[in-house]
Amino acid sequence: MASNQELRALGRALAELQDEALASRERRTTSESLAGIHRARTQRASSARRARRLRAVLGVASAAAALIALFSLRARPLDFVVGKARAPGQLGVWVASPPPEQTPLAFSDGSRMLLQAGAQARVISTSEHGARIVIERGSARSDVVPRPNNDWSVIGGPFEIRVTGTSFDADWQPEQQTLRVTMYEGHVIVRADCLAAPRALGKGESVALSCPLPSVADASRAAPSAVTAPHSSSAVTVAPLPAATAVAGAARPAAASKRPASFLVLARQGNYQGALAAAERADFDGVCRTLSAAELLELGTLARLAGNPKRAATAYSALRQRFAGTDSAATAAFHLGQMAFDRAGAYAEAKQWFATYLGERPAGVLVPEALGRKMEAEQRSGDLSAARSTAALYLSRYPAGAHARLAASLSSP
Repeated sequence: MASNQELRALGRALAELQDEALASRERRTTSESLAGIHRARTQRASSARRARRLRAVLGVASAAAALIALFSLRARPLDFVVGKARAPGQLGVWVASPPPEQTPLAFSDGSRMLLQAGAQARVISTSEHGARIVIERGSARSDVVPRPNNDWSVIGGPFEIRVTGTSFDADWQPEQQTLRVTMYEGHVIVRADCLAAPRALGKGESVALSCPLPSVADASRAAPSAVTAPHSSSAVTVAPLPAATAVAGAARPAAASKRPASFLVLARQGNYQGALAAAERADFDGVCRTLSAAELLELGTLARLAGNPKRAATAYSALRQRFAGTDSAATAAFHLGQMAFDRAGAYAEAKQWFATYLGERPAGVLVPEALGRKMEAEQRSGDLSAARSTAALYLSRYPAGAHARLAASLSSP
């Protein structure tokens, strides 16, 4: 028979598990989920200690049956796998679908998302009732299995698509800040801080939504070299340009070619692998010295989407050297930040590139994402002081933005 002390220990352990199960049903926002992912490593040690305590308690025969019963009743978050190889999915990890392939995300409840060629997304949280997925770029087909208490969200920029059980396409283009939703079955509700009211869509309906961008007058008032948090004595200072971009003066952008090169034609058809091969045959480095700013941006993007970050960096760096000060050069800095962010341990470099974009285009269309990604890069690189300053600025400008909850968690004492 178990002693009273052993039974009391079991009771405490069961209570902890029940509290944890109840807490897991609380729905978390996008950035809160990202913050939770970042805290996971520090929580593992505590979980391991609790597991050891439970194993000791499970030595009591009379307690084992009760604990097994509790585990059988606990709801577990959905699992998911990625790609045709069905690799185990990981929360917060960037998933890209290089053309011409489509990349499936399959969830354990039978729901499915199919990333179209060129699309990029992250699963930022799962629960027993659903998942929250951020589409960073491109189009995805979602088929959610109808179940009681479903809690699914698909997020593109400032927009959140709330789903119960339905089939729809969502396409998010960050440069245009435009979300397109096409319904096939069921219904969804689209919410965003910039919308006057939530937008409900049903079977057969479609919509294109965008948020207003800052005015030219707002842009002219913004400082080009630093971004300062209101009501704060500290500034979020734009980092110096990486060495490859420190070019005196700004070159005048060349006009786009009347007849685009063959590799650009292939890229515009979605054949990024074929386009990159054609650019290599045409002398990639030489091509980087002759293309216009817009074409160089295309070349860098097709190389990135073809899965060759080295060639993408070559094109983006050439763009920034030849056409410093242009919109295309600033966008190249943002993409260099994306690539650095998704390369293990390169968060300091990513922070610098996102800061570069913010300094060059303080009212650009990618500012909300660049500011949020800069804040996350600062947090991941361990620069918490800078992350808190960026968080204060983010909350002052985008209190309901996709990174707002992460910013709030950094701002809290």
